[in-house]
Amino acid sequence: MKQSVPDAAFVPDYLPLPPRIDPVPPRPEADVPPAAAADVVAPASRKEAFLRLLRRPMFLVAVLIPNLLSILYFGLIASPVYVSTASLVVRNPQKAEPSLPTLLAGADGSEKGGYLLKSYFSSWQAFTRVEKPMALARNFAAGDFVSRYGGLAGLFRTNDVALWQYLNAHVDVDIDEKSGIVSLRVEGYRPDFSHGLASALLKDAIAHLDVMNAEQEHDYVDAAIVRRSRIERALQADLAALARFRRDVGTYDPRELYTSNLSLLNGLALKQADLDAQRAAISAAAPNNPVARNLGTQISSVEGDIAATRSDFPRMADSSSRYEKLLVSRDNNVALLNQANVAVQEAQLAAEKNRYYLNVISTPSQPHTAEEPRRLLWIGGILMATLLLWGVLR
Repeated sequence: MKQSVPDAAFVPDYLPLPPRIDPVPPRPEADVPPAAAADVVAPASRKEAFLRLLRRPMFLVAVLIPNLLSILYFGLIASPVYVSTASLVVRNPQKAEPSLPTLLAGADGSEKGGYLLKSYFSSWQAFTRVEKPMALARNFAAGDFVSRYGGLAGLFRTNDVALWQYLNAHVDVDIDEKSGIVSLRVEGYRPDFSHGLASALLKDAIAHLDVMNAEQEHDYVDAAIVRRSRIERALQADLAALARFRRDVGTYDPRELYTSNLSLLNGLALKQADLDAQRAAISAAAPNNPVARNLGTQISSVEGDIAATRSDFPRMADSSSRYEKLLVSRDNNVALLNQANVAVQEAQLAAEKNRYYLNVISTPSQPHTAEEPRRLLWIGGILMATLLLWGVLR
């Protein structure tokens, strides 16, 4: 029997397909998982990159050396700095009310006294007042070789100007523009020195304000008082001259005597005219009438009184002119004295308006723990700054 051969092209469905063979074989590292490959390659690449950075002079100068120096200085060398703080306010209660612009800006003008105090704290006068009592040179030289007085930061200068500048750098005055509160901050290398220096500066500031107020009062008031005293002396001299005049003349007021004599003269003149009229009438009616002779006698007496009264007028005129001169001088000095009294009162008000008062809100603190230098902050800041610099330079 002849057997049939199956067709070669016919493949049953139940037979599996042969595996596919890629023409390009995979690389050996493809068999390694990605995470494992990173673990194998990354440490070596990081180490090589770091070694390459260390071999670059720019990286050493800009990053490595500054950070090593900052860690060395702030970690081991920098001296602790103790800070004493105080709060105070300098006010002038007689100042005018604040204007609309100052109100809109949130200020009332009370900060002006704070700026006055700040200017005094940084002045040479304040430095000379506390230099020897507080032994500034010795106490400020107690720090490390970089930050101390006469150290590297100050280019090793040890003169009085350098000490004054060093004091200003370690005394800070902050002013709140709205409330006018002045915050005083004093730094030192010992807590007792910081507290003592803050107390000495505050005490000296109070004494300085008192001296300023006294000088202002002298400038405003003393000149007015001197002028008033001069006018008072002139008025006393006028009164004394009036008293001597009245004693010499024998009358209190020559003007009244002149008025009285003038009235008397007018009366005598009227009487003389009346007597003349009577004598003329009688003589015309009876020429030899004895009454006419009596009237003539009376007329002669009245004429004598008139002559005597008239003779006193030149003397009274001279006395009256002298008296009037004394009265004018006295009245002028009285008016000037009233003006001088008003000027003294106005000067006192002006001096009061320009007077400043220092009120201590909180006395200088006694530090127990150093606040400066902030070591970690400085080290971290220098690290960030150098990394930014390196990012720009690379």
